[in-house]
Amino acid sequence: MLQSFPIVRLAALDLDGTLLNRNNEVTLATRQAIARAVEHGVVVVPATGRPLASLPPVVAKLPGIRYAITSNGAAVWDLGDDPMGAVHSRYANAAQRHTSEPACLLHRLMPTEVAREAFDLFQQYDGELSVFSDGLAIKTPEGIAKLTSRTAHFLSSEARQNLTDGRFTVIPGIESWMSRHAHEIEKLCMFFDSTEKTAAALPKFQAIPGVAVVQGSPDNIEVTAAGVDKGSALLALADLLDIPHENTLAVGDSENDRAMLEKAGIAAVMANGMPQIKAIGSIVSEADCDHDGVAELFGRLGI
Repeated sequence: MLQSFPIVRLAALDLDGTLLNRNNEVTLATRQAIARAVEHGVVVVPATGRPLASLPPVVAKLPGIRYAITSNGAAVWDLGDDPMGAVHSRYANAAQRHTSEPACLLHRLMPTEVAREAFDLFQQYDGELSVFSDGLAIKTPEGIAKLTSRTAHFLSSEARQNLTDGRFTVIPGIESWMSRHAHEIEKLCMFFDSTEKTAAALPKFQAIPGVAVVQGSPDNIEVTAAGVDKGSALLALADLLDIPHENTLAVGDSENDRAMLEKAGIAAVMANGMPQIKAIGSIVSEADCDHDGVAELFGRLGI
């Protein structure tokens, strides 16, 4: 007997390892599936650990994209009628681009002292640190160099990003910036040199009071305020749009998708998902992110 699912009215899609393939692309079949879903009234929302500035143009330009869940749920944005302009508003070179100002529907920042404590702990490690604030993706030149090296070796499921288009705000030293902006932090994120170093550091971050700690891949640690997750953001957006929670779909592959998958009406997991995440799925794709997995799931769910 075929499994039956509720009608999907709101679909939240993780990016890395889910909507995007490893070349930072949305496959043709997946683009077509999303277009069909939007035509039938489904609200399709990217739900990512990235900040607004790092929402890829290929995603912002998908048909029907208006809302975005970013920074693991710390921010929910209404991109209006010009999603690409909204994304470009958070680029370092925004003054040279056509931009529009998005509306922030939900903003759950880290308490100032909590952000400082987490930042100080990150500073003890030699990894690639990113700071997300007001939709910006802030890095140092050293961080950009490490990102370049890491993506060249594909140690995680993260899709390749353009490093030169302005999406990163590169500053010489994050310490002095943090001293002025610690009250504005959406998320802190570091990719470590090895999964062994990540595993050793993880309990130290989990011991900080007032934080939520997740991993988007085995070699990274992501820190937000306690209670912040993609799932809470998804349900908050559903409430704003007057969509019953049982009519929400979450699609993901990793630990930073767990809360979204657990709280959505339907939990769909990618074939390339972490084993413990596949275990909580209502449905698991047969194809991975490089082979139209999202399109397959949409078809099986009748959207």
